[in-house]
Amino acid sequence: MCKPLPNDVSAFTPNGADRDAFDDRSGSRPMADGAVQLPLLRIALIGTDGLPVRYGGFETCVAQLAPRLAALGHQVEVFGSSHGRSARSADGPGLRHRYLPMRANGAASIPYDLLSFLLSYRHSDAIVVMGVSAGVFMPLMRWLACQRRIVVNVDGLEARRSKWKGLPRAFLRLSERLAIRHAHQVVSDNQGIADIVSSTYGRSSTVIPYGNDHVLQLEPAQVQSLLQHRFDLEPGSYLLTVARIEPENQIAEMMEAALAAGSERYVVVGNFSTTALGQHLLQRYHNEPRIQCIDSLFEPQALAALRAGCRLYLHGHSVGGTNPSLIEMLPYGRPILAFDCVFNRHTLGGRGGYFASGSELVERLRKPDALAWTPETQENWSAHYQWACIAKAYARLCQRERST
Repeated sequence: MCKPLPNDVSAFTPNGADRDAFDDRSGSRPMADGAVQLPLLRIALIGTDGLPVRYGGFETCVAQLAPRLAALGHQVEVFGSSHGRSARSADGPGLRHRYLPMRANGAASIPYDLLSFLLSYRHSDAIVVMGVSAGVFMPLMRWLACQRRIVVNVDGLEARRSKWKGLPRAFLRLSERLAIRHAHQVVSDNQGIADIVSSTYGRSSTVIPYGNDHVLQLEPAQVQSLLQHRFDLEPGSYLLTVARIEPENQIAEMMEAALAAGSERYVVVGNFSTTALGQHLLQRYHNEPRIQCIDSLFEPQALAALRAGCRLYLHGHSVGGTNPSLIEMLPYGRPILAFDCVFNRHTLGGRGGYFASGSELVERLRKPDALAWTPETQENWSAHYQWACIAKAYARLCQRERST
């Protein structure tokens, strides 16, 4: 059953809309068993590195959305980058992958996203754009699209990340503004993001989170075996973080706090080798046995074992809306200690534990309250993050508006 998290009336709905409608202007009820069949569409998913997943949350989202949209009967085309890619995803019924010989991230994402649009819009009924990198071209895209729908997921409002300064930040703000203004539909992955979109740009957006029902659940014996043989760890003996190694995710601060609190082992999974901060942390803690850095791990079984076996999960993300790494921890029923910001509180529904500074984190690690920090794993919580519901929500937004 697809239903939003209680106490979060905006989930899957435009700001201020009735909680039972994905698009209050269509006059339709939510997609559910027995709902009116909507027209089948040709949908392009652009703006990500592509599949198989080798980067982050957007790619995981597309990996889950694409086959589910195809299973609903839609024709789906996923654009990706072939640059440095050793493997490509196979096409399937209703699902096609198309690769461009360009980088998909950084400044290269701007021409990459634009070219993806130009190659897709003529044979698509809807284009789902993940991110706002090419937002400066959104007026052109909207003009070219004519009656075709453009749905933009604004991600975490990239311009607010601390790594961007000066001209790059100004460019991202312009891209953000134009993308939000000219898209047919805007998707926010967190109510905190939706509030910023509304207050800054006066535009309502549909809140659609990421899902977590794709994560693996392993038997305890399998968890123990994987931890011991793969990572030299014992269940319950370590703290865990899974994150991109970026300043706003506070990896360095959490490492310092874990050591100051006397934690036995702190395991961090992230893209250490591809960021300046990651390389610095690798060098700094090379001889520190209590800090264990694991570089860019995307193996489902290994991640499942690490998540299921941790004593406590630390989440330092301070921006970015709903972080997939946090949602993906919820099914494991482990204590979570998250940075105290509006995005994390919306994601956890106020559950879990929180810290606002390095010193407060040290204090909480020294006096843990595992029971209070463990989010509930009840049925309605799980339903909130089901990919089947999320795919139906995106499909709904891809439909053309009905004339009145």
